[in-house]
Amino acid sequence: MEIVRVTDLVLRLTLVLVSFISGCGWTRVDPWHFLIRSESIDSLEKEREILSRAKLSWTEDGRVRVLEVNGTPYERGYQQGALLRAEVQDNLNYMYRQALKTFHTEELFVEAFERARPFIPQEYLEEMHGLAHGARMPLKVIHHIHALPALTEWGGKRRLKEIVKKMMDGELATSCSNIGAFGEATVDGEMYVVRILDWGLHKISKLHQYPLILINRPSRGYASANIGWVGFLGAISGMNERGITLGEMGYGSPPNERLSGKPMPFLLRDVLTYADDLKQVRSLIKESPGENSYIFMMSDGKRGEVELYVKDAERFIVGKPNSRLLDGEEDLPAIKDTVYGGHYGPLMADLLQKQSGKLTPELLMSSIIPTIAMKSNFQNVIYDPKNLKFWVSNARGKDYRAAEQPYTFFDLGAALRH
Repeated sequence: MEIVRVTDLVLRLTLVLVSFISGCGWTRVDPWHFLIRSESIDSLEKEREILSRAKLSWTEDGRVRVLEVNGTPYERGYQQGALLRAEVQDNLNYMYRQALKTFHTEELFVEAFERARPFIPQEYLEEMHGLAHGARMPLKVIHHIHALPALTEWGGKRRLKEIVKKMMDGELATSCSNIGAFGEATVDGEMYVVRILDWGLHKISKLHQYPLILINRPSRGYASANIGWVGFLGAISGMNERGITLGEMGYGSPPNERLSGKPMPFLLRDVLTYADDLKQVRSLIKESPGENSYIFMMSDGKRGEVELYVKDAERFIVGKPNSRLLDGEEDLPAIKDTVYGGHYGPLMADLLQKQSGKLTPELLMSSIIPTIAMKSNFQNVIYDPKNLKFWVSNARGKDYRAAEQPYTFFDLGAALRH
Protein backbone atom coordinates (compact mmCIF):
# COMPACT_ATOMS: atom_id res chain seq x y z
CA MET A 1 0.00 0.00 0.00
CA GLU A 2 1.55 3.30 -1.03
CA ILE A 3 2.28 5.71 1.82
CA VAL A 4 0.64 9.07 1.26
CA ARG A 5 2.81 12.03 2.14
CA VAL A 6 1.02 14.36 4.58
CA THR A 7 2.04 17.40 6.56
CA ASP A 8 3.53 16.93 9.97
CA LEU A 9 0.51 18.49 11.71
CA VAL A 10 -2.08 16.45 9.81
CA LEU A 11 -0.18 13.24 10.54
CA ARG A 12 -0.18 13.92 14.25
CA LEU A 13 -3.87 14.80 14.34
CA THR A 14 -4.75 11.71 12.33
CA LEU A 15 -2.81 9.41 14.67
CA VAL A 16 -4.38 10.98 17.74
CA LEU A 17 -7.89 10.64 16.23
CA VAL A 18 -7.38 7.01 15.24
CA SER A 19 -6.00 6.14 18.66
CA PHE A 20 -9.12 7.60 20.31
CA ILE A 21 -11.43 5.70 17.95
CA SER A 22 -9.63 2.40 18.26
CA GLY A 23 -8.86 2.59 21.98
CA CYS A 24 -6.57 -0.14 23.19
CA GLY A 25 -6.78 -1.88 19.84
CA TRP A 26 -4.44 0.68 18.24
CA THR A 27 -1.22 -1.07 19.19
CA ARG A 28 0.91 -0.36 16.14
CA VAL A 29 1.51 3.32 16.91
CA ASP A 30 5.17 3.85 17.76
CA PRO A 31 5.40 6.95 19.98
CA TRP A 32 9.15 7.14 19.28
CA HIS A 33 8.76 7.21 15.47
CA PHE A 34 10.32 10.22 13.77
CA LEU A 35 7.09 10.96 11.88
CA ILE A 36 5.47 11.63 15.24
CA ARG A 37 8.41 13.36 16.93
CA SER A 38 10.28 15.25 14.22
CA GLU A 39 9.39 18.69 12.90
CA SER A 40 11.90 18.57 10.04
CA ILE A 41 11.63 15.00 8.72
CA ASP A 42 8.11 14.60 7.34
CA SER A 43 8.43 11.52 5.11
CA LEU A 44 10.29 8.25 4.73
CA GLU A 45 11.91 9.67 1.60
CA LYS A 46 13.33 12.63 3.54
CA GLU A 47 14.72 10.29 6.19
CA ARG A 48 16.41 8.13 3.56
CA GLU A 49 17.95 11.19 1.92
CA ILE A 50 19.35 12.44 5.26
CA LEU A 51 20.79 9.04 6.17
CA SER A 52 22.34 8.65 2.71
CA ARG A 53 24.66 11.58 3.52
CA ALA A 54 26.28 9.70 6.42
CA LYS A 55 28.91 6.97 6.18
CA LEU A 56 29.50 4.20 8.74
CA SER A 57 32.68 2.11 8.80
CA TRP A 58 35.45 0.75 11.06
CA THR A 59 39.09 1.61 11.60
CA GLU A 60 41.49 -0.63 9.69
CA ASP A 61 42.13 -2.78 12.76
CA GLY A 62 38.40 -3.27 13.34
CA ARG A 63 38.50 -1.95 16.91
CA VAL A 64 36.73 1.41 16.61
CA ARG A 65 33.59 2.49 14.77
CA VAL A 66 33.96 5.46 12.42
CA LEU A 67 30.88 7.51 11.58
CA GLU A 68 30.92 10.48 9.23
CA VAL A 69 27.92 12.80 9.55
CA ASN A 70 26.89 15.71 7.33
CA GLY A 71 24.27 18.44 7.37
CA THR A 72 22.50 20.55 9.93
CA PRO A 73 23.07 19.88 13.64
CA TYR A 74 19.71 18.09 13.89
CA GLU A 75 20.48 15.95 10.83
CA ARG A 76 23.93 14.98 12.13
CA GLY A 77 22.47 13.96 15.48
CA TYR A 78 19.73 12.02 13.73
CA GLN A 79 22.25 10.21 11.53
CA GLN A 80 24.17 8.92 14.54
CA GLY A 81 21.01 7.96 16.41
CA ALA A 82 19.47 6.09 13.49
CA LEU A 83 22.58 4.37 12.10
CA LEU A 84 23.84 3.28 15.54
CA ARG A 85 20.45 2.94 17.22
CA ALA A 86 21.03 -0.35 19.04
CA GLU A 87 24.44 0.77 20.28
CA VAL A 88 23.21 4.19 21.40
CA GLN A 89 20.26 2.69 23.26
CA ASP A 90 22.35 0.05 25.01
CA ASN A 91 25.20 2.42 25.88
CA LEU A 92 23.23 5.42 27.11
CA ASN A 93 20.39 3.58 28.84
CA TYR A 94 22.85 1.45 30.81
CA MET A 95 24.97 4.47 31.75
CA TYR A 96 21.88 6.40 32.83
CA ARG A 97 20.67 3.54 35.05
CA GLN A 98 24.10 3.27 36.65
CA ALA A 99 24.37 7.04 37.10
CA LEU A 100 20.99 7.08 38.86
CA LYS A 101 22.23 4.38 41.23
CA THR A 102 25.23 6.57 42.00
CA PHE A 103 23.46 9.92 42.36
CA HIS A 104 20.18 8.39 43.63
CA THR A 105 17.85 10.99 42.13
CA GLU A 106 16.90 12.03 38.63
CA GLU A 107 16.20 15.52 39.92
CA LEU A 108 19.93 16.20 40.28
CA PHE A 109 20.35 15.65 36.54
CA VAL A 110 17.36 17.89 35.82
CA GLU A 111 18.89 20.67 37.90
CA ALA A 112 22.33 20.28 36.37
CA PHE A 113 21.07 20.38 32.80
CA GLU A 114 18.69 23.27 33.38
CA ARG A 115 21.46 25.35 34.96
CA ALA A 116 23.68 24.70 31.96
CA ARG A 117 21.02 24.98 29.24
CA PRO A 118 21.23 28.80 28.81
CA PHE A 119 24.95 28.43 28.06
CA ILE A 120 24.69 25.54 25.58
CA PRO A 121 24.66 26.79 21.98
CA GLN A 122 21.44 26.09 20.11
CA GLU A 123 23.25 23.93 17.56
CA TYR A 124 24.18 21.38 20.24
CA LEU A 125 20.65 21.35 21.65
CA GLU A 126 19.38 20.61 18.14
CA GLU A 127 21.98 17.88 17.70
CA MET A 128 20.85 16.23 20.95
CA HIS A 129 17.25 16.48 19.73
CA GLY A 130 18.19 14.73 16.50
CA LEU A 131 20.10 12.03 18.38
CA ALA A 132 17.06 11.31 20.56
CA HIS A 133 14.76 11.07 17.55
CA GLY A 134 17.14 8.93 15.49
CA ALA A 135 17.86 6.57 18.39
CA ARG A 136 14.19 6.54 19.50
CA MET A 137 15.12 7.47 23.04
CA PRO A 138 13.64 9.91 25.57
CA LEU A 139 15.13 13.36 25.08
CA LYS A 140 15.61 13.76 28.83
CA VAL A 141 18.03 10.81 28.90
CA ILE A 142 20.14 12.45 26.18
CA HIS A 143 20.13 15.71 28.12
CA HIS A 144 21.00 14.10 31.43
CA ILE A 145 23.85 12.00 30.02
CA HIS A 146 25.39 15.18 28.65
CA ALA A 147 25.11 16.79 32.10
CA LEU A 148 27.09 13.92 33.66
CA PRO A 149 30.63 15.27 33.01
CA ALA A 150 29.83 18.50 34.87
CA LEU A 151 28.29 16.57 37.76
CA THR A 152 31.29 14.29 38.19
CA GLU A 153 33.68 17.26 38.25
CA TRP A 154 31.50 19.65 40.30
CA GLY A 155 32.89 20.33 43.79
CA GLY A 156 29.36 20.43 45.22
CA LYS A 157 29.01 16.71 44.74
CA ARG A 158 31.06 16.25 47.88
CA ARG A 159 27.85 16.72 49.78
CA LEU A 160 27.06 13.20 48.67
CA LYS A 161 29.10 10.83 50.82
CA GLU A 162 29.05 7.99 48.35
CA ILE A 163 30.46 10.17 45.59
CA VAL A 164 33.20 11.41 47.90
CA LYS A 165 34.25 7.83 48.53
CA LYS A 166 34.32 7.07 44.81
CA MET A 167 36.38 10.15 44.13
CA MET A 168 38.87 9.17 46.85
CA ASP A 169 39.07 5.65 45.44
CA GLY A 170 39.86 7.04 42.00
CA GLU A 171 36.73 5.56 40.48
CA LEU A 172 35.39 8.86 39.22
CA ALA A 173 38.59 10.89 39.27
CA THR A 174 39.02 13.35 36.43
CA SER A 175 42.51 14.67 37.10
CA CYS A 176 44.00 13.24 33.88
CA SER A 177 47.38 14.25 32.38
CA ASN A 178 48.58 16.02 29.23
CA ILE A 179 51.95 16.39 27.51
CA GLY A 180 53.06 18.46 24.54
CA ALA A 181 56.59 17.91 23.19
CA PHE A 182 58.44 19.03 20.06
CA GLY A 183 61.83 20.13 18.76
CA GLU A 184 64.68 18.95 20.99
CA ALA A 185 62.32 16.94 23.22
CA THR A 186 61.42 14.42 20.49
CA VAL A 187 63.63 12.11 18.45
CA ASP A 188 62.49 13.41 15.06
CA GLY A 189 61.76 17.01 16.05
CA GLU A 190 58.05 16.58 15.31
CA MET A 191 55.37 17.67 17.77
CA TYR A 192 53.46 14.98 19.64
CA VAL A 193 50.67 15.83 22.06
CA VAL A 194 49.41 13.33 24.64
CA ARG A 195 45.94 13.32 26.15
CA ILE A 196 45.54 10.90 29.09
CA LEU A 197 41.92 10.62 30.21
CA ASP A 198 41.61 9.31 33.76
CA TRP A 199 37.84 9.27 34.07
CA GLY A 200 36.53 6.06 35.61
CA LEU A 201 33.25 5.81 33.75
CA HIS A 202 34.24 2.39 32.43
CA LYS A 203 33.64 1.23 36.02
CA ILE A 204 29.96 2.22 35.94
CA SER A 205 29.10 2.17 32.23
CA LYS A 206 29.49 0.42 28.89
CA LEU A 207 31.23 3.37 27.22
CA HIS A 208 34.41 1.36 26.74
CA GLN A 209 32.44 -1.14 24.64
CA TYR A 210 31.35 1.57 22.21
CA PRO A 211 34.34 3.72 21.17
CA LEU A 212 33.58 5.98 18.23
CA ILE A 213 35.51 8.32 15.96
CA LEU A 214 32.80 10.75 14.88
CA ILE A 215 33.76 12.80 11.84
CA ASN A 216 31.65 15.94 11.81
CA ARG A 217 31.25 17.88 8.57
CA PRO A 218 29.14 20.80 9.79
CA SER A 219 27.36 23.21 7.47
CA ARG A 220 29.27 26.00 9.27
CA GLY A 221 32.79 25.68 10.67
CA TYR A 222 35.60 23.15 10.34
CA ALA A 223 35.39 19.39 9.89
CA SER A 224 36.73 17.42 12.84
CA ALA A 225 37.16 14.04 14.48
CA ASN A 226 35.46 13.75 17.88
CA ILE A 227 37.33 10.87 19.55
CA GLY A 228 34.71 9.57 21.95
CA TRP A 229 31.89 7.09 22.28
CA VAL A 230 28.61 6.18 20.65
CA GLY A 231 25.80 8.51 21.71
CA PHE A 232 27.97 11.15 23.41
CA LEU A 233 27.97 14.36 21.38
CA GLY A 234 30.23 16.47 23.59
CA ALA A 235 33.98 16.48 22.90
CA ILE A 236 36.52 15.19 25.39
CA SER A 237 39.29 14.38 22.90
CA GLY A 238 39.53 15.35 19.25
CA MET A 239 41.26 17.04 16.32
CA ASN A 240 39.95 19.34 13.60
CA GLU A 241 40.99 19.75 9.98
CA ARG A 242 43.16 22.76 10.90
CA GLY A 243 45.34 20.65 13.20
CA ILE A 244 43.83 21.89 16.47
CA THR A 245 43.81 19.17 19.17
CA LEU A 246 42.02 18.83 22.51
CA GLY A 247 43.19 17.91 25.99
CA GLU A 248 41.70 18.64 29.42
CA MET A 249 41.95 17.67 33.05
CA GLY A 250 40.07 18.50 36.22
CA TYR A 251 41.95 20.92 38.44
CA GLY A 252 40.99 20.72 42.09
CA SER A 253 37.65 21.88 43.48
CA PRO A 254 37.85 25.61 44.26
CA PRO A 255 34.82 27.17 45.99
CA ASN A 256 33.82 29.06 42.83
CA GLU A 257 32.88 25.89 40.92
CA ARG A 258 29.33 25.97 39.60
CA LEU A 259 27.02 24.30 37.09
CA SER A 260 25.72 27.57 35.59
CA GLY A 261 28.23 27.87 32.76
CA LYS A 262 29.08 26.41 29.38
CA PRO A 263 29.65 22.67 29.91
CA MET A 264 33.22 21.67 29.16
CA PRO A 265 32.32 19.07 26.47
CA PHE A 266 30.39 21.71 24.48
CA LEU A 267 33.14 24.29 24.94
CA LEU A 268 35.51 21.77 23.39
CA ARG A 269 33.05 21.18 20.55
CA ASP A 270 33.27 24.94 19.89
CA VAL A 271 37.06 24.65 19.73
CA LEU A 272 36.87 21.80 17.22
CA THR A 273 34.28 23.57 15.08
CA TYR A 274 35.48 27.17 15.09
CA ALA A 275 39.19 27.41 16.02
CA ASP A 276 41.81 27.88 13.31
CA ASP A 277 44.74 28.74 15.60
CA LEU A 278 45.62 29.01 19.29
CA LYS A 279 44.67 32.69 19.37
CA GLN A 280 41.11 31.67 18.56
CA VAL A 281 41.32 28.78 21.05
CA ARG A 282 42.39 31.18 23.79
CA SER A 283 39.54 33.53 22.96
CA LEU A 284 36.92 30.76 23.00
CA ILE A 285 38.07 29.41 26.36
CA LYS A 286 38.72 32.77 28.03
CA GLU A 287 35.36 34.27 27.02
CA SER A 288 33.32 31.15 27.84
CA PRO A 289 31.15 31.46 30.98
CA GLY A 290 33.17 29.36 33.45
CA GLU A 291 31.76 26.45 35.44
CA ASN A 292 34.16 23.93 36.98
CA SER A 293 37.93 24.24 37.28
CA TYR A 294 39.97 22.77 34.41
CA ILE A 295 43.35 22.75 32.80
CA PHE A 296 43.27 22.51 29.01
CA MET A 297 46.11 21.63 26.66
CA MET A 298 45.63 22.57 23.01
CA SER A 299 47.95 22.37 20.04
CA ASP A 300 48.11 23.83 16.54
CA GLY A 301 49.74 21.47 14.07
CA LYS A 302 50.07 24.10 11.32
CA ARG A 303 52.31 26.31 13.43
CA GLY A 304 53.83 23.68 15.71
CA GLU A 305 52.49 25.37 18.84
CA VAL A 306 51.14 23.89 22.07
CA GLU A 307 49.82 25.72 25.15
CA LEU A 308 48.28 24.96 28.52
CA TYR A 309 45.38 26.96 30.00
CA VAL A 310 44.05 27.14 33.56
CA LYS A 311 40.36 28.08 33.46
CA ASP A 312 37.71 28.42 36.14
CA ALA A 313 34.80 30.77 36.79
CA GLU A 314 37.08 33.72 37.63
CA ARG A 315 40.44 33.33 35.95
CA PHE A 316 42.33 32.33 32.81
CA ILE A 317 46.08 31.57 32.88
CA VAL A 318 48.25 30.65 29.88
CA GLY A 319 51.20 28.26 30.21
CA LYS A 320 53.76 27.85 27.43
CA PRO A 321 56.60 25.41 26.68
CA ASN A 322 59.98 26.06 28.35
CA SER A 323 58.19 27.79 31.24
CA ARG A 324 57.78 26.89 34.88
CA LEU A 325 54.17 26.38 36.00
CA LEU A 326 53.65 27.82 39.47
CA ASP A 327 50.10 28.02 40.79
CA GLY A 328 49.45 27.56 44.49
CA GLU A 329 50.89 24.18 45.46
CA GLU A 330 51.35 23.23 41.79
CA ASP A 331 55.01 23.75 40.86
CA LEU A 332 56.21 22.11 37.64
CA PRO A 333 59.74 22.97 36.46
CA ALA A 334 60.44 24.04 32.90
CA ILE A 335 61.54 21.33 30.47
CA LYS A 336 63.04 22.10 27.06
CA ASP A 337 60.40 22.22 24.28
CA THR A 338 57.81 20.64 26.57
CA VAL A 339 54.61 21.65 28.33
CA TYR A 340 52.89 19.26 30.72
CA GLY A 341 50.61 18.80 33.70
CA GLY A 342 48.67 16.09 35.44
CA HIS A 343 47.75 14.07 38.48
CA TYR A 344 51.31 12.94 39.23
CA GLY A 345 53.07 16.25 38.60
CA PRO A 346 56.47 15.56 40.23
CA LEU A 347 56.61 12.08 38.70
CA MET A 348 55.84 13.55 35.26
CA ALA A 349 58.52 16.20 35.69
CA ASP A 350 61.20 13.65 36.61
CA LEU A 351 60.21 11.22 33.86
CA LEU A 352 60.01 13.84 31.10
CA GLN A 353 63.35 15.36 32.15
CA LYS A 354 65.04 11.96 31.88
CA GLN A 355 63.39 11.11 28.55
CA SER A 356 63.77 14.54 26.95
CA GLY A 357 65.18 14.15 23.46
CA LYS A 358 64.08 10.51 23.29
CA LEU A 359 60.32 10.89 22.93
CA THR A 360 58.55 8.98 20.16
CA PRO A 361 54.95 7.76 19.86
CA GLU A 362 56.20 4.25 20.64
CA LEU A 363 57.98 5.34 23.84
CA LEU A 364 54.92 7.31 24.92
CA MET A 365 52.73 4.24 24.43
CA SER A 366 55.02 1.67 26.00
CA SER A 367 56.52 3.56 28.92
CA ILE A 368 55.44 7.15 29.59
CA ILE A 369 51.66 6.76 29.55
CA PRO A 370 51.54 3.49 31.60
CA THR A 371 53.71 5.15 34.26
CA ILE A 372 51.65 8.31 34.76
CA ALA A 373 48.10 7.09 34.02
CA MET A 374 45.82 6.60 37.03
CA LYS A 375 43.98 3.36 37.79
CA SER A 376 40.86 5.07 36.40
CA ASN A 377 42.58 5.45 32.99
CA PHE A 378 39.82 5.32 30.40
CA GLN A 379 41.25 6.62 27.13
CA ASN A 380 44.61 7.79 25.77
CA VAL A 381 45.28 9.74 22.58
CA ILE A 382 48.62 10.59 21.00
CA TYR A 383 48.23 13.33 18.41
CA ASP A 384 50.45 14.08 15.43
CA PRO A 385 48.78 17.45 14.72
CA LYS A 386 50.96 18.53 11.81
CA ASN A 387 50.03 15.46 9.78
CA LEU A 388 46.41 15.17 11.04
CA LYS A 389 47.02 11.71 12.50
CA PHE A 390 46.48 10.16 15.91
CA TRP A 391 46.59 6.94 17.92
CA VAL A 392 43.90 6.07 20.48
CA SER A 393 43.55 3.35 23.12
CA ASN A 394 40.47 2.58 25.22
CA ALA A 395 39.90 0.72 28.47
CA ARG A 396 38.82 -2.90 27.93
CA GLY A 397 36.77 -3.19 31.12
CA LYS A 398 36.59 -1.93 34.67
CA ASP A 399 39.75 -3.83 35.63
CA TYR A 400 41.77 -3.03 32.50
CA ARG A 401 43.29 0.42 31.99
CA ALA A 402 43.49 1.94 28.53
CA ALA A 403 47.25 2.28 29.08
CA GLU A 404 47.72 -1.48 28.66
CA GLN A 405 45.49 -1.83 25.59
CA PRO A 406 46.54 -1.75 21.92
CA TYR A 407 46.44 1.57 20.08
CA THR A 408 44.35 2.22 16.99
CA PHE A 409 45.88 4.46 14.33
CA PHE A 410 43.70 6.91 12.41
CA ASP A 411 44.58 9.24 9.55
CA LEU A 412 42.10 12.11 9.72
CA GLY A 413 43.63 13.88 6.72
CA ALA A 414 43.05 10.84 4.51
CA ALA A 415 39.52 10.40 5.82
CA LEU A 416 38.62 14.00 5.01
CA ARG A 417 39.99 13.70 1.48
CA HIS A 418 37.57 10.90 0.63
